[in-house]
Amino acid sequence: MKAESIMEQFRSMLTDLKNHSDINVNIGQVNPPATEEEISEICTKFNVTPAMIDFYGQANGLKIQWERKKDKKLPNGGLAGGYINLLPIKEVFSDWKNIIYLNDSDPRKPLHPLDFFIEEACAALYLDGSDNSQVYYYAYGEKMSSLGVDFEGYLKMLLKSRGFWYWHKAIAQPEYFNPYVPMSVEEKNFREIMPQLFPDFRQSDFQRLNDNNV
Repeated sequence: MKAESIMEQFRSMLTDLKNHSDINVNIGQVNPPATEEEISEICTKFNVTPAMIDFYGQANGLKIQWERKKDKKLPNGGLAGGYINLLPIKEVFSDWKNIIYLNDSDPRKPLHPLDFFIEEACAALYLDGSDNSQVYYYAYGEKMSSLGVDFEGYLKMLLKSRGFWYWHKAIAQPEYFNPYVPMSVEEKNFREIMPQLFPDFRQSDFQRLNDNNV
């Protein structure tokens, strides 16, 4: 039996979310594929992996927003829902000056937002010239934190997390780690609510990294 492509997996996830009795899907948008010209242009300027070419050749970004029907706003803060906003290829590989970085000496310059799931935070490729760029979590006013995955790995984590609100905090080491409060509100919500909504959810898929802040 032929394995599902990455986009087939995202489409299956979207269908499952729409059919879920406890979930409302507010946005389920899959863009048409990027053109060969768009992909070729990026390939001449950056180290683009086969996984990137495969994804953007099937969909030039996608946006999914869902929420739990009951008690979507949680008493301790945060939301019981998911937000995915995978940007089109030209946006990802554009210049993010004055949005992500300020000048050429800014250590955030190599960050290129991949999944701008909310205005103040994103998952971004760290385009430092390596053959297989890694993905970092970045929120304004905080240090960037490695998620320990590349582009392909990030897509797989999105599928497992369904893009749950700030699921990234279950992996990325926080800038200031308090041993007495080891879990953020967002991570606590993620770990408590995901098993309630999705029986196939596995906590072991989301292990916190060591402190790899740049």
